[in-house]
This record gives sequence, C-alpha cells and structure tokens, in this order.
Amino acid sequence: MDNTLTEPVRWSRLGLAGHLSTVGGIGLLPLAPGTWCSVIVAIPALIFPLSQDVVRLGYMISVVVFAALSKYAVERSQHRWGSDPSRIVIDEALGMSMILILPYAYLGWWWWVGSVALFRLFDIRKPWPMNVINARTEWWAVMADDVVAALITALVLHLGLIGQTVLATIILGMRS
Repeated sequence: MDNTLTEPVRWSRLGLAGHLSTVGGIGLLPLAPGTWCSVIVAIPALIFPLSQDVVRLGYMISVVVFAALSKYAVERSQHRWGSDPSRIVIDEALGMSMILILPYAYLGWWWWVGSVALFRLFDIRKPWPMNVINARTEWWAVMADDVVAALITALVLHLGLIGQTVLATIILGMRS
C-alpha cells in the first residue's frame, strides 16, 4: 500500500528522519525510488568484485546501520507521509545490503543483475508471507517485508548456484 502524499517534498526540508528514511533523498526520485535505491546500494558489488571481502564487510556494517536507524527513521516518516509510502526506501537499502553480504553477486555481472532483479521482483510482487507482513502498518512491517524478500532472494540464488553446479558437472561428465 502506497500512501505517498502528492505534494512535493524539498530535500532541504526532510529533517534527519526524512534523510535517513529516503536514504539521502533517493526516495524522492519520481519514478521507482525503491528500484533506484536497490541499484545504487548494489553498485559497489558490481564495481569492486575483486575486493569482495572489503565490500561484503561494508554491507555487513550497512545492515547493522540501516537496521539500527530504521525504527527512528520510519516511525517519524510515517507520521509525516503515511504507513508505507514509496518515499521510504531504507527498507530496500537494508534488504539489498543483506543479499550483498552473500557471495552470489560477485560471481559475475549476471549474478549481480539476478540479485537485484530477484530482490525487486519479490519486493514488488510481495508473495506470501511478504503480503501478510505488508498489510500491517507498524514501522517494523515496513522493514520486515524487505528482509523476507532478501531471504527468499538468497534462497533462490543459492538454488540457482546448485543448479548451475549440477549442470556443469553433468556437462563435464559427458565430455569425459
């Protein structure tokens, strides 16, 4: 449910909670702010795949920071903009950071694209149990449906890696 108010919001008038919940204003982008936030958060994994240990450590720190700040940022922003407006994208930043702790996005650019695309697919479509969580209006529900989307994305990526390994083993076995 998107309760985003129609009046424009000025970046300079967001306040601390607004800056945090919009992740520095990304949530104010007029088209697909959640997708933009996910892509922007994921860029270091694409640019620095050879330094993945350092990048993954950065994502671990990001998960802690986004989770720690979310109650303050989301609760205050909800009072201003409604229960789950598209302007609030700290939940996408948390979910994407969770996925990028795992090694999948560093296996190649197609795995990076798959990580971002699957997360956005699950976050937008909200299959069960995300749809049940999303129906709630508390601050934690805003965050929790993206956490679940990240966990399901990680599971699908892991199954994809297993499938790729099995297929490669079969193909290599046929060549022998």
